[in-house]
Amino acid sequence: MNGYIAYNLKKEWHNLILWAPVLQGAGILVYFSLSFEPNLTTIILIFLLVLSLFAVIVFYYRKYLILLLIIALLFLGFISAVIKTRLTSTHTINQKIYVKNIIAKVKEINKKGSYEQLLLSEVQNISKIGNIKITVRTKVEENVDIGDRVTLSAVLFPPNIAPAEYSYDFARISYFQKISAVGFATSTVTLYQKANSKKFHEYIESFRQYIYSNLQKNMNKLHANITAALLIGKKDGIDKNVMNVIRNAGIAHLFVISGLHLAFVSNLFFLLFRNAFALSETITLKYNIKKISATICIVPTIFYLLITGMQISAQRAFIMVTLVVIAVLLERKYNSLTSIAFAAFGILLFQPESILKPSFQMSFSAVLALIASYQISTEKLPTGKTIKYFISILLSSTVASLATMTYTIYNFNYISIGGVVTNLVAIPIITLLTIPMGIIYVILIPFKFEWLISGAIEYSIDVVLRLSEKVANVKYSTLYVHSIYPAAVIIITIGLLWLCLWQRSWRFWGLVIIAIGIFIGIFYQIPDILVVSNNAATQENDGLLYSLTKKNRNFISVAWAKQNGQLKALHYKNYNREDKRLSCDDFGCIYRSAGKSVLIAYKQESIVQNCDKIDLVIQLNKFIYPVCNTSVIRYDDLEIYGTHSIWLSSKKIKIKRIRSDRPWHLSGLNAFIQHRKAELA
Repeated sequence: MNGYIAYNLKKEWHNLILWAPVLQGAGILVYFSLSFEPNLTTIILIFLLVLSLFAVIVFYYRKYLILLLIIALLFLGFISAVIKTRLTSTHTINQKIYVKNIIAKVKEINKKGSYEQLLLSEVQNISKIGNIKITVRTKVEENVDIGDRVTLSAVLFPPNIAPAEYSYDFARISYFQKISAVGFATSTVTLYQKANSKKFHEYIESFRQYIYSNLQKNMNKLHANITAALLIGKKDGIDKNVMNVIRNAGIAHLFVISGLHLAFVSNLFFLLFRNAFALSETITLKYNIKKISATICIVPTIFYLLITGMQISAQRAFIMVTLVVIAVLLERKYNSLTSIAFAAFGILLFQPESILKPSFQMSFSAVLALIASYQISTEKLPTGKTIKYFISILLSSTVASLATMTYTIYNFNYISIGGVVTNLVAIPIITLLTIPMGIIYVILIPFKFEWLISGAIEYSIDVVLRLSEKVANVKYSTLYVHSIYPAAVIIITIGLLWLCLWQRSWRFWGLVIIAIGIFIGIFYQIPDILVVSNNAATQENDGLLYSLTKKNRNFISVAWAKQNGQLKALHYKNYNREDKRLSCDDFGCIYRSAGKSVLIAYKQESIVQNCDKIDLVIQLNKFIYPVCNTSVIRYDDLEIYGTHSIWLSSKKIKIKRIRSDRPWHLSGLNAFIQHRKAELA
């Protein structure tokens, strides 16, 4: 076996560089998987010690050089995540607060359905606070723009931690976005001071807002919001029901700024500049207008990247497009796999937290799979151009869907079966009509001729939406799937990388690795009990999740249900049936499974009655309870540590809680410690 691996590695020595960002990413994942915050000095000393040891070994045995490089790349990923966390150092509020007449600078303005959402920075009247995200259901004065200072009163909350074990952790995302608090305005947002001058990023954001406002003037609200999402990455304005239709129809990937957008902009300006230079015979004969045009077209491409909001997928696309230009300038052959590896390495170096985002996972997996499958699809497709085009769409859609399916399930708990059909129509319309016309629309805005093509853009969107609605309404076009283990996701990812990065036949061992990951993922065990301070749900004999409260439609309950492969948690109609695991009275409920029993207590009387009969007590209301030798999850624990997931087996009761002692969760823990000290005092 060692000989087989050594032989193939020798033959594919030139492809080893492609694994550099993989090792870098592994180091980042190790950092984020820790339950504690590592000491930077200790980590550096350990690394220097290990590196020195291996350096001595490599000096005598050159064949171990590869191990030295592996360690260096793993450490690079780990230390970049540590440093980024330390440099970010966001101070988060630890409790609900009321603020009156605060003054802050407007950083972003987003439409969110029928109301607006503001991102405010440089907040005055509150000490040690970074950005705050405010929902405005009252009113924002019309003349408020990016960079202006506004005054308002608001209710602020700490950013929400994840509602379930593998859910989107807004607290962690907010930490790296330097968001210290979220909340809602209780007064009109009024202009305090108009900006005399703006910073560069404020000019860019102002232009994004100008494009968005222009779209709202020339199109109806639905089409304007969809066009804004397609062109400049402003998705928040899209109606929730419409977005659900788009997701269920399997075309949500078209609403991500990607290589299609950046390549179109780059190619458009390349052709414009090249044809303009070609008008002069002197310039054409004296200079290489191809190289000059390729260099200049980077400028509008960078500008477009900035007005899209610098999404991860757009950053990846920009890096890859730039490498194409560099290949033209150096007269070298462009290598797609090397460019995607370079893009991943660069993004992870400066934004290590991005590896945990669905946009990074799905963008890179889809593009990598498409690049790897390209040679097969081009060599074996029919010769007819039209037939070849639509078959290539079908194949690319299928390949991309399969490559991203694991991350879709892990992050969103669904699979869109109808997406393959929808993409056959949607991809040609969006890629050949909507996006090119939209980019031309933006270019025409300064000349006041953009309204000429707004109708054509709206029509193309209507066709895609009508098809999406029909596909989304077909039974079983969308399947809801329970969560899978992170270990399964990592194994499947390794399999995908093995399949796509190697070139020889041993690459197909990646299919075996993927199969192992799928097998592990299938057997994920859903928690028997999920509980937070104001909500609880239990799994019944039918495998479905039932809510103990009437809050089965709130954010937490929906997140729990989705991780169990349900649209929403069900309600108990009868708590005391023999076929149910749960039985209740006026004071609380007892849940029985695998020979264990858990008391969910609403009142202290329930603990008095059942203290010696159960294995675990969950205090679901704030009350003083009697001394009980049984293990207890206190109400304060639920408030501070968030959702508790509980698994019951004949051997033990396993409990996992969401909040950790990492920096993005630390404010809640500090509040908990202060509260405990006050109680003891």
